Amino acid sequence: MTVTALLICSAVIFFVRHERSGKRDHEGQIFLKAVPVQTTYGWGYNIMAGNKIYIHQDYIPAVAGKQGFKTREDALRVANRVIEKISANQLPVITVKDLEELGIMK
Repeated sequence: MTVTALLICSAVIFFVRHERSGKRDHEGQIFLKAVPVQTTYGWGYNIMAGNKIYIHQDYIPAVAGKQGFKTREDALRVANRVIEKISANQLPVITVKDLEELGIMK
């Protein structure tokens, strides 16, 4: 009886693993999207995870004070850098160096 139980358990584990490995590549993944938003400071952005706001940023990060982005495009460039960092399993922290590389700060 013990041998039969072990065989049944092994078969169940094998089929569950096989079924999981056959699923579509994107199943279970969350897709992030950058959305520019107009704020009282100028432009900011939201990082959307599905239909929910994952990150809301009203102003330029890493800059003293609350200064908004001058243009919608500037906000999107930084938001996309945040998504790149998240996708690379990095903290979604924007530095002055990131801002300089993106042409936000000179």
